[in-house]
Amino acid sequence: MRNRVSVKLNLNRETLVDRIVEILEDRILSGELAPGSKLSELLVANEFGVSRSPAREALQRLEKMGLVRKTLLGREVAKFSLKEFREIYELKNVVEAFGAMKGSLNATNLEIKKIQSIINDMAKSLNLGELKKVKYLNYQFHDSLVKCSRNQKLIETYILLVKQIRWATSFSFDLPGRPQQSLSEHLAIFEAFKQGEAEKVRSLLEIHSYNNMERTLAQIKYKERKKDSL
Repeated sequence: MRNRVSVKLNLNRETLVDRIVEILEDRILSGELAPGSKLSELLVANEFGVSRSPAREALQRLEKMGLVRKTLLGREVAKFSLKEFREIYELKNVVEAFGAMKGSLNATNLEIKKIQSIINDMAKSLNLGELKKVKYLNYQFHDSLVKCSRNQKLIETYILLVKQIRWATSFSFDLPGRPQQSLSEHLAIFEAFKQGEAEKVRSLLEIHSYNNMERTLAQIKYKERKKDSL
């Protein structure tokens, strides 16, 4: 939160808190606010030009989402051990694969067209070297498959889990050739999805997500070793 330009928000209280949560959530999910980054009511209030009351409410909402934790020294962006991270990721994979499987049986033609559009945009962005956009579209692709399940509790559980690990899930995109390989895997998953091949969708997505998890964990370990050696 240091050295950040103050953001003035002129909104009613409810919308104001929603907007602060949205901005902070985006910073956490993108990795701009890394795990362990300190947050406080005073810092948030000063940055957004609000009183401490809406700042406190925004931080409390982020706590409920699992993105912020209270410590003896105050609040910080949630930081998980590798064991905790793996456990959350594994549960996310199970929920996502089941949700996508159900989604393949419930998706409307309009939803299938929208997912096709996401894949087309991903291919175009990849060809243009727009990696940041590719990462965003990757999230849209995965989220869209699950949302087609029509199971609101499942969708909410998936969103809660994925938000806790999303800051790191794009690490594998930094590996040579991985964005192209990921697109190829997405195409195979989507082909089974639009054909309503539920078990195949589940199987392909389980393999895709498991391998991504292992690559992500390896990248986290590498970054931690590199940081410790400095």
